[in-house]
Amino acid sequence: MHPVLTRITATIGVEVDGIDLAHPLDDRDVGLLRACIAEHHVVVLRGQSLSAIDHARVAESFAPILRLPVHQLIGRHQAVSTIEDNEARPPAGFPWHTDQSWLRNGPVLGFLHAVTIPEFGGDTLWASTAAIYDALGNAEREQCDRLTAVHAPDPMLLASIEHHHGRTVADQIRALHPPLEQPLVQAHPVTGGRSVFLSPLSTTHIVGPAGADGALLERLNRRLDDPHVQMRWRWRQGDFVIWDETTTCHRA
Repeated sequence: MHPVLTRITATIGVEVDGIDLAHPLDDRDVGLLRACIAEHHVVVLRGQSLSAIDHARVAESFAPILRLPVHQLIGRHQAVSTIEDNEARPPAGFPWHTDQSWLRNGPVLGFLHAVTIPEFGGDTLWASTAAIYDALGNAEREQCDRLTAVHAPDPMLLASIEHHHGRTVADQIRALHPPLEQPLVQAHPVTGGRSVFLSPLSTTHIVGPAGADGALLERLNRRLDDPHVQMRWRWRQGDFVIWDETTTCHRA
């Protein structure tokens, strides 16, 4: 049976039914999922019962797993991290961001599996930064094509690292990852389509006179709140989501 594809919105997201991730993916399935990610940016597969080993195997079907900088410093070697929200570790509440946008070679894809979910709440939003680029006027698009922006580990992240791992680790992250210029517009490696590389949480400013007053960056960041470029996902147990980090922003 060939997998069934159901689009989630007109601009972002597709649900794929008919692939069991508990079994090794063959080339056809990986090819289909890659094409879905490239076209729709976010892919959802429901009803997946996976161990952490299964989760890592799925991710490695696409690319080597990138160890988080913090995990490298503390000597943690597990490929899969568990995000657990409870009274002792309340939700971080990070606003719109792209994961580790302050790395020169950051993650290309993200993988998230819902193991235990609350009765309500806990939704995740994704926004298509490719749709944002397409919606820009010609003059603003041409302006953005020429610009770079500076990304750096954000204060919320550093405070969380210090709380959980100590000040020394937070200081090491600051030292090892100084502010980094990234192109404001990036071309997708598969489709060639262009998107604005936005990460409000960790982008400090746009370089040059065009970004001096912060107005351009603020206008671009506000476009993430446009429901026409978003999908909102209400999790069910067993949902597995793969998203393109280069063409989206997300927030809990």
